[in-house]
Amino acid sequence: MKTIVIGAGKIGYSIAQTLSQENHRVVVIDIDEERLETVDENLDVKVVLGNGANAKDLLAAGVEEVDLLIAMTNNDELNMVSCFIAKSYGAKMTIARVSDPDYADIDQSVRQQALGIDLIVNPEKVTAHTIGRLVSFPEAHSVEYFADGKVQMLELTLPEDAPVVGKFLRDLRFPKQALIVSIHRNGQMLIPRGDDQLLPGDIIFVLSETVHMRDVIMYMIKRRKKIENTTVLGGGYVGLYLAERLQQRKIRVKILEPDIKRCKELNEKLSDVLVINGDGTDLQLLEEENIGSMDVFIAASDDDKLNLLACILAKHLGCKKTIAQIRRSDYVTLIEKVGIDRAVSPRQLMISAVMQFIRRGELLSLTLLDSNRARIIEMMVSEKSRVANKALKDMNFPHDALIGAFVRNAKVIVPNGSDKILPGDRVIVFALPDAVQKAEDYIIR
Repeated sequence: MKTIVIGAGKIGYSIAQTLSQENHRVVVIDIDEERLETVDENLDVKVVLGNGANAKDLLAAGVEEVDLLIAMTNNDELNMVSCFIAKSYGAKMTIARVSDPDYADIDQSVRQQALGIDLIVNPEKVTAHTIGRLVSFPEAHSVEYFADGKVQMLELTLPEDAPVVGKFLRDLRFPKQALIVSIHRNGQMLIPRGDDQLLPGDIIFVLSETVHMRDVIMYMIKRRKKIENTTVLGGGYVGLYLAERLQQRKIRVKILEPDIKRCKELNEKLSDVLVINGDGTDLQLLEEENIGSMDVFIAASDDDKLNLLACILAKHLGCKKTIAQIRRSDYVTLIEKVGIDRAVSPRQLMISAVMQFIRRGELLSLTLLDSNRARIIEMMVSEKSRVANKALKDMNFPHDALIGAFVRNAKVIVPNGSDKILPGDRVIVFALPDAVQKAEDYIIR
């Protein structure tokens, strides 16, 4: 597939890198010569110095024969115009990064027919949606949904007093169907087998039918936390979208925002949300606002360093859980070391959204996990598939991949070795990076 990526910023770079690694022919366009030099030196792609909304520059990049154009600059209007021009010259598909809700919420038919945009990805809305999930399950490091929400996967750390610590996987007796699809231990991601033992501090990925996940959590760690009070640092689009989501769940929200003009705008948009004009790293302000009593503190400003520092201060004051939006990937590794509970990366979320769109069809979704150390793939089984009508125990499935669940006629099945997969089943696979392509080929081809 030939792809043009407009914008060599962090998100554009990461998407170009991912596509290049999967053998796409990629052209990157940017007006910043220094950024393009970085792309050219590190990625196996072609670069074009120019404006992605300029027809001449798009033609120089080969837009007339391109399969996909992805516009990922920070300028909504430029991204939308780029897609419009690309479609008029023959680009088969276009994706635009759009943050402004006035643009992002355009009706799908209008977006496709009038603007030539096949997919609009709103990074702030995607980020707020992900953080909202984490607030709903405060025990979890990450929360993912599959099969139209019927299947859920949580990432949990096992405390020393967890009832399942010391048990072998083959001896677990979940109250409802569930499966541990991976264990992260000592910096390594493992695909577990029945003779693996759960240890204190293990980070586990557990898959279950969504309606039963709370029972599964109780069985594994005997704890459920109720969330009532939250504070959000940053009143930008992420903070706004997040406050709206939390309000819908009857969770009390307080927003800290340093810009007085933005505070006034938020007050007009949000009812029953306390908006405070102040610096999120002002220790006296945090103490006055009782941040230590919060169930969750979420740092969602555009400044990674500010988010890290604010979360550290909130944790120091006694806040139960802290979540930081982190844009720079090199900061993500600092999170556990400094005591912050969770980092959310808009870049990783954007890559997942784009890759899911590109690989739709028999491959229904692709989710990157744990800084891309593993992936969850959701696929449709066809008549020609090698797994069709076979029991799991009879498959020569890739070693570093695991079939965690499948959905048949709206029923979720967490399988054992004797279960058969039938044509039409939606199969959910957990795989380490080296096994992703093998697992896809095994099921789809």
